[in-house]
Amino acid sequence: METRIYLLLGLLIWGCSNDTQLPMQYHRGYLAQPTSVEAVAAEDRIVVSWHLDSAANVSGFVISFTDSIGVVQTRSLEDAEARSYEETDLDLSPGVWYLIQVWAVDARLFFGPRSAIDTLAVF
Repeated sequence: METRIYLLLGLLIWGCSNDTQLPMQYHRGYLAQPTSVEAVAAEDRIVVSWHLDSAANVSGFVISFTDSIGVVQTRSLEDAEARSYEETDLDLSPGVWYLIQVWAVDARLFFGPRSAIDTLAVF
């Protein structure tokens, strides 16, 4: 009886093992990473521009604005050909700053790699 308990316990432990093979990273390189992200404050708007080496599989972009207290606001741009975005709903008071990133999105809403962060300070 004791042997059966140990055998059952051993099977349960072996069955709960985390040694699994991870799926192949099919998404690596699937969407290009936006580069040369640049944000400029102009009167009542922020203009964000970027470069993309390849538009393959891209159906749009997400633009992320993180303010000085850590609040993140994202905007969706459903245009694969877009290389700039104008934002008019953010605070542009002197002393405000934003961390801005852009990433590509495919038709199934899969996110590609995020761009490097660009910092915009309003004076």
